Amino acid sequence: MSFRVRIFALVMLVAVSAIGATAFLTLQLTQREVSKAVESQNLYRAEIVEEIQEFGRAHGRWPGLDGLVTDLSDRTGLHIRVQTADDGIVLVDSDIQAKRASGPVQPIAYPIDALPPITVPLVMTEAEARRQISPATYQKLRLVPSNIFGATPTDPLFGTTAALVLRQAAQFRTGLVLVRCLNETLGDEDALGLASAPYVTPDQLKRSPECTRRALTKVLSDDEWFFSYWDFYFQCAGVRQDTAFLPDRIRAPGAAPSPSAKEIITCVSQAYTDTVVTSAAVPLELYLGGRGGIDLAEFGRPGIAGAAGLIVVALIGTFLIARQVSSPVRRLTGASQMLAAGQLDARVRIKGRGELARLGTSFNSMAAAVQQSEEQQRRLIADVAHEMRTPLSNLRGYLEGLSDGVIEPSRELFVSLHEETMLQSRILDDLQVLALAEAGDLGYTKAPVDLAELASGSVTAHRAVAAEAQVALTVDASAPVWVEADQDRIRQVLGNLLTNAIRYTDKQGQVLVRVRAEGGEGVLTVQDTGVGIAASDLPHVFDRFWRADPARQRATGGTGLGLTIAHRIVTDHGGRIEVESRQHVGTTFTVRLISSREDPGAAFD
Repeated sequence: MSFRVRIFALVMLVAVSAIGATAFLTLQLTQREVSKAVESQNLYRAEIVEEIQEFGRAHGRWPGLDGLVTDLSDRTGLHIRVQTADDGIVLVDSDIQAKRASGPVQPIAYPIDALPPITVPLVMTEAEARRQISPATYQKLRLVPSNIFGATPTDPLFGTTAALVLRQAAQFRTGLVLVRCLNETLGDEDALGLASAPYVTPDQLKRSPECTRRALTKVLSDDEWFFSYWDFYFQCAGVRQDTAFLPDRIRAPGAAPSPSAKEIITCVSQAYTDTVVTSAAVPLELYLGGRGGIDLAEFGRPGIAGAAGLIVVALIGTFLIARQVSSPVRRLTGASQMLAAGQLDARVRIKGRGELARLGTSFNSMAAAVQQSEEQQRRLIADVAHEMRTPLSNLRGYLEGLSDGVIEPSRELFVSLHEETMLQSRILDDLQVLALAEAGDLGYTKAPVDLAELASGSVTAHRAVAAEAQVALTVDASAPVWVEADQDRIRQVLGNLLTNAIRYTDKQGQVLVRVRAEGGEGVLTVQDTGVGIAASDLPHVFDRFWRADPARQRATGGTGLGLTIAHRIVTDHGGRIEVESRQHVGTTFTVRLISSREDPGAAFD
């Protein structure tokens, strides 16, 4: 049986098997299960949204939300997924938290807004509206500690609705700073004690006078925040006020009637929202689905038509794939004969834009790499000299001091010298791997590899380190994804990515490894909720010896070469490694490898 026929038979077997399995599972779904899932969503949706909103308001951020979502999923029996509203980054998925494959959710997003509502009464007469603070007098108003958590002010200057709403915003900001200080210094939960103003309990205020003073000082000294509230307020209402009361920077041309009480209330609400949004947790979206089941429609005529169409597409696609695979193999034979004859300086004359042209371009690139090896070696030596000059000078100084009797020998000194020596040894080992890779001498033994199985094994190997760092390490790799690769080298790449993710993720953070097939490629992602990387630093993450935080990297034993080696290994496999990061949200590394043309286990089916 020819190679083309075997590919054809294999793809058709997979396609027919997938269609048959999908149809069987779909037909097993009953209306009772679908109705039960929808009923549970309608019953618990309001409760879930309310509890997540209360969590966000109490903490002012979302770390620790995974515990609440897991508890809600256990109580309601629902699959709960929470992601950011602006860019769709998944923060918590209850299925992944439970270490199972992430199931489907309904395509309906329920917004979650953690902004605290205004509790100041927003009712006033037209006469009271005319007595609201004017631009000429609001600069006289200054927040002091007694205004924040003391009795509600009633004086004509500070007792207006606009000023009292500003006081509530200050209470919210001050409360968040206070509880985070209590958490850092005394280990208290970093959550506001009250759901509404003043947000902190008397016990929290008395818990640490130093934290209370620090919180008040930070908020009261923030003039930019104070003036931004009034700027927004008067820009909203000032265009309808007498220009004699407006500063030059917001003076409106001409005069207009004074705003009404309703307009004043609207402007106060908008200024409050604009002020507290900088301290509150970012908005989220909630998606719900059934847990442990598949929420699909009945498999009827559309499903049958789709299955038939898939078979036709598989036939055509298989023919084209087999044709594309066999043609480059024939052309590669000619290039291999030239290399076998010892013509290392040979170049292929490029014609056209087809498969042969691409093969010729690859051959010419390989030959050019040999000429560039000398220059690469010079750069490598310069990098090594730069990286090792200072630590070797330190070692030399200490050893000379010991030899001359200037420095007294001690166990701590020898431990420090040993650790520095081991670090240099690791640098040399990594440099050796990198040098071999850049010279094209790093050997690869490629074979079909199940990327999902490899990811699961690596996660298991790193769980102890993650547990010691108090970082949740999970994997989403339920289906086999076959790629053509050197298994040991790809495991080395994943190990470097996992080590960095755990190292730069704080306690109670999460690291998620996901494997999927996409567009003829095997895709491996390592996503963490760590400190993130600044946008200006992203172009340098794969440079040799680059460190975003040199002190922290050195303290944890990093050599600055792990990502460089990972990039070289993936590139040598004909794949790509990409990074996306957002500071204080997390970093995602994505490795894309060419899918294997066949599953070695299929021969035993």
